[in-house]
Amino acid sequence: MHKVDIVCPLFHADGYIENFIENLQNQNDIELCNVVFAITEDGDTSFVKAKIKAAGYTWFGVKKDEFSHSLTREKAIREFCSSDKVVMLSQDVVLNDKDAVARLVSALEGDVVFAFGRQVSKYNNIERYVRKSNYGEQSYVVSAADIEQLQFKAFFASDAFSAYHRPTFLELGGYDDIHMMMNEDVYYSRKVLDAGLKKAYVAEAVVEHSHKFTLKQLYARYYETGKWFAAHPEFNNYKATDAGFKLAFSVLGQAFAHFNIPVLFRWLPDMAARYLGMKKGKKCANKGTVKE
Repeated sequence: MHKVDIVCPLFHADGYIENFIENLQNQNDIELCNVVFAITEDGDTSFVKAKIKAAGYTWFGVKKDEFSHSLTREKAIREFCSSDKVVMLSQDVVLNDKDAVARLVSALEGDVVFAFGRQVSKYNNIERYVRKSNYGEQSYVVSAADIEQLQFKAFFASDAFSAYHRPTFLELGGYDDIHMMMNEDVYYSRKVLDAGLKKAYVAEAVVEHSHKFTLKQLYARYYETGKWFAAHPEFNNYKATDAGFKLAFSVLGQAFAHFNIPVLFRWLPDMAARYLGMKKGKKCANKGTVKE
């Protein structure tokens, strides 16, 4: 039985909170010690707060203009958690597998102090194929010795479903008090590996995480990603372009294999939106016209 704390940021979560809590409570082989929700205050949040209170869990409020994927999570870990193992979840993650959390935290042993699980999509769209490429069927462990071969992929992780060894997180200084609206998991991965520790991908720990982005939303998402890369030039030393092309053509190959006509028609504009958004975000950030 694993003692586990849960951290989950919430935003307009009325349609998620009931199923989220029910699925969490149905997880096997874990003892939920502290379950903490960070609620971004925007509109009426009384329904969400009532459900959290009824379940006996904890929440704290965050002003909309003060929310930060890094600082908000760090506040939850530092001020509201006490267990050695803390699991990060997104509100739209579905815990269909009752052993998902236990399997994920089981990886936190020895030098492995950070782990993330497998994400699958329920939609038969490009995102499904992207997830299949990024979240394979084989588990693996990454150390500093693998960086030269894996390049930027060595740091890939996702706080949509991840597990932290809390004492190590605190010892390493967390996210270094840096405001990040994305990729705080990638940033922390690098710190873990640089410290001579290890990160694990746990393919047996599976959650459902599904998106349907419009091209405009996709462009905006990658624009923000470009801004993040510009704000963190320490990652420029690692090759990522090849991985992006491999992902694009992996998606195309899967679509052809399944004769998925909607995906084949969507592929080019979808990949263009990702590429152009990233490029524009980096360019604008480097010119100083935007701030992260």
